[in-house]
Amino acid sequence: MTLLSLIKASKDFGIKSLFKNLDLHINERERLGLIGKNGSGKSTLLKVIAGFEPLLEGERHCSTSLSIKFVGQESEANNNLSILEEVFKGCGQKRNLLFRFNEISKLVANSPNDQNLLKKLGDVSEEMDQTNTWNLEQQCKEILGKLGIKDLDKKLKDLSGGYRKRVDLASALVSNPDVLLLDEPTNHLDASAVEWLQSWLDRYRGAIILVTHDRYVLDRVTNKMIEIDQGEIRLYKGNYSTYLKQKVEQEYTEKLMQKKIKGVLRKELAWLKRGPKARSTKQKARIQRIKEMQSRSIKTIEKSLEMSSLNDRIGKIAIEAESLGIKVSRNYDNQVILKDFTYSFSPEDRVGIIGPNGSGKSSLLDILAGRKKPSSGNIRLGETVNIGYLDQNTESLLVGKGLDRKVIEFVEEAALRINLGKKEITASQLLERFLFSPAQQHSPLSKLSGGEKRRLSLCRILIKRPNILLLDEPTNDLDIETLSVLEDFIDDFNGCVIVVSHDRYFLDRTVDRIFNFNDSHLNRFEGNYSEFLEHTLIKNKQEVIKKKNYIQSDVNTINNKSALENKANSRKLRYKDIIEIKEIEQSLVRLEEKKTILEKKINEGSGDLSESSQELANTIQSIDKKEERWLELNDIYS
Repeated sequence: MTLLSLIKASKDFGIKSLFKNLDLHINERERLGLIGKNGSGKSTLLKVIAGFEPLLEGERHCSTSLSIKFVGQESEANNNLSILEEVFKGCGQKRNLLFRFNEISKLVANSPNDQNLLKKLGDVSEEMDQTNTWNLEQQCKEILGKLGIKDLDKKLKDLSGGYRKRVDLASALVSNPDVLLLDEPTNHLDASAVEWLQSWLDRYRGAIILVTHDRYVLDRVTNKMIEIDQGEIRLYKGNYSTYLKQKVEQEYTEKLMQKKIKGVLRKELAWLKRGPKARSTKQKARIQRIKEMQSRSIKTIEKSLEMSSLNDRIGKIAIEAESLGIKVSRNYDNQVILKDFTYSFSPEDRVGIIGPNGSGKSSLLDILAGRKKPSSGNIRLGETVNIGYLDQNTESLLVGKGLDRKVIEFVEEAALRINLGKKEITASQLLERFLFSPAQQHSPLSKLSGGEKRRLSLCRILIKRPNILLLDEPTNDLDIETLSVLEDFIDDFNGCVIVVSHDRYFLDRTVDRIFNFNDSHLNRFEGNYSEFLEHTLIKNKQEVIKKKNYIQSDVNTINNKSALENKANSRKLRYKDIIEIKEIEQSLVRLEEKKTILEKKINEGSGDLSESSQELANTIQSIDKKEERWLELNDIYS
């Protein structure tokens, strides 16, 4: 069933056409991934689908009862409501039902024999049953918690932009709409929150249109891709991996076609130059065909983004941290987020820093960059160190004249001419390498998309020829093509790179050492992010096995009748506890068998993998709870 359609839709942005003659039909449970370069119109298309932006031409059709939730890159909410109140506001019918139930309940308390009120209360209760409204508040709190949102009574106006974006996302998820439009939803989320969001989207029964730079999320969630390229839109069936294969085949075919057309045209032009004397109808038709071939619009191949890896030479020491400590002020109290961190960053280091939101990752980069002072310890920089720091925001764009100044003025503030070793280029030529056309160079900064501002910030940083790169969530807002170029640039970069990121794919490509924030300490791991996750998983499994062996040992003891009777006599073990212990042991055997079957099913790829994965997660959770209860009972009498 089609939920929403765009018919012959066109949209431009000033002199630039974003898309034209687009026919798009969004069906139930559709999983669409929207990709394209920064500034190509992805966010605008989402806003058009949501009904927030008008079309230049064409039509938008959808049912008036269709519920759509759009989560943009930047939050518009900035009011006096608390976090929980804001999330409740997005719950629509469920919120209204809960409020009606509370109001009628108060009236019934004053008039308990009023049959009319009792009937209304019964009707509302039945509707709440059907819509699963009773646990609404618990659902809100659970989703907020999974997204790392605490202090639910805090006012929205007191939150940072990134925090408000997470509240917007929570509000959209809680409302459970028919169509969910997500523009870079993983920005400002840590790795565990991204994993949870993936699982939630797997279970979600509505339609999804997703813009994200996170290639793992894109690959797992989508089953169809929409590509915006030079004002044209193409649809591809399959997830991101399938799209890449089709794209390679398509580009190969297009190159062959262009080569064939050029070859035929070259021959035809050679014939035309010979100036045939006869001007028969057949020959005139041939001349007309040559003219058509010359005027045929063959899609141009856009320039690729170029990043120069030239930088100033660095000595043996990059950055030395000695007994570093960091305190931050939270809830009117100074909290230690890092203590006793000592490490000497070398010129060859490729380090990834990970940890939950609020653990101290950005604060550490600020201290390494010299923007902030540590609460204890020292930072020493090498004599030839030149730091390039890309922070999470584009605050540097606001310096000086602000967003009214032109793009080229922003770059020329750093340098009018740039030395690339063998030659010098102008600021305008450098901007062209970073895919800013001459027209865009003379546009105000305010006209740039979030990703274009991010790319421009990178451009300005690299002008200064840094030999140490500090990158704080560099994947935020950048398109996938730019990320690929940045990954290649880091490969060739002759200096130290320190990255804070939640993007697993980016970390796998760029780092070979992980520092993990854990309980105010930075734990070091040699390897990339996937290797770190695998190591953590094995470690957790070993702990579970150790725990199970401990339980089995005690089970054998308890199964010994005399030992059990002695325990019951000496510790006054209650009969009902003995029965519960036995029931837990039997239940654990059944759950372990179920877990084995589900794991085999998932490995073989049979059945609905999403349902099997969720069932496996629930089974493991049940095992953990049973084991905890078993230990609790035995601890009481041990």
